Amino acid sequence: MTRRIRLLVLVLAVMILALAAGLIKLNLDTSQDTGDTKSPQQSAGREGYYIFQDDDTGLYGVRNENERVLVDAEWDSLSFAGEQTLLVSRRTGGVLRYGMIQINENVLIPFAYSSITSLTGQILAAVTAEDGKTILYSTEGQQLLSQAWDSCTMEEGILRLMSGTAQYTAEVSGTEIRMTAITMRMVLAGQPLYFSFDASDLAGVENYTVLSELAQISHQYLKAMLKRDYSDVYSITAADSYSEVIDEDRMENRYFTSMTLLDTEWNESEPVLRYACTFRFCYQLQTDAGREARASDLILRMRRDEDGILLLYSVQEMPVDMQTGEVIAESMKGEDGEPSGLKHE
Repeated sequence: MTRRIRLLVLVLAVMILALAAGLIKLNLDTSQDTGDTKSPQQSAGREGYYIFQDDDTGLYGVRNENERVLVDAEWDSLSFAGEQTLLVSRRTGGVLRYGMIQINENVLIPFAYSSITSLTGQILAAVTAEDGKTILYSTEGQQLLSQAWDSCTMEEGILRLMSGTAQYTAEVSGTEIRMTAITMRMVLAGQPLYFSFDASDLAGVENYTVLSELAQISHQYLKAMLKRDYSDVYSITAADSYSEVIDEDRMENRYFTSMTLLDTEWNESEPVLRYACTFRFCYQLQTDAGREARASDLILRMRRDEDGILLLYSVQEMPVDMQTGEVIAESMKGEDGEPSGLKHE
């Protein structure tokens, strides 16, 4: 055997020995007892915790770094939401339902949702299985805001929520949601009527539900004014009577634009919030010279009574210059503190 062949045989023998040693070590590592008869497929989770899948059932659980099972493998899906919280799903009646548990398996979010997805790093959107409404939660399981939404989207840091015909726009910082604008849509005389509130308006209200109350009462009054039938208004506001602010010869060809102003007034002598809702409308006024286009602001003022019911207590019309859009004179009709039933001059 030549020297070159002997060297080649020696190299091959070393390689074979190294390969055999590696196979022996791998076999020893995989045969160590983990305290579980199932062979886990581990994936990294929060620091010190690992998600594993049971080979027999295909379900998921959580172990710590010492291989101790913290959450039994009984979940169809499992992922970390917060430091100690997990989004999980299980089949109920053959249907997959989602919820949230802690590492100790306490339930934080009930299994009543068809899906739970991450909206931001700290906010979750849970869609109810019953009616498809969306409820917002923090990643620690706390419900955010107090209502269910028809839909929600997150675009470039702006949260948009829909409830009925109302659209809510909000800024998000962590788990804090600050409303910046709300628009509600109704119909008056076959035409859309919008109620718009900006950030300054929202800063003065007790809660967002009052906005719906203001819109409903305003809408009710405007319908009554057009129909000249105030019976429904009385039952809602408990007012004695309201004259027609717009008199009979001006009932034709009127239309309303958006409500663009919500004022909040604090009366020191009377510890209640007062709200002023302003509408601008145009109409045709019959004069000796013929019909003339006119515009007015109609101000509806509301406040809560001793029982907490929101009431309409004052109606005021303020003429508007058609060219400039500015108020040209303050009407004395229905001013604050005046009794209802004043006649339009």
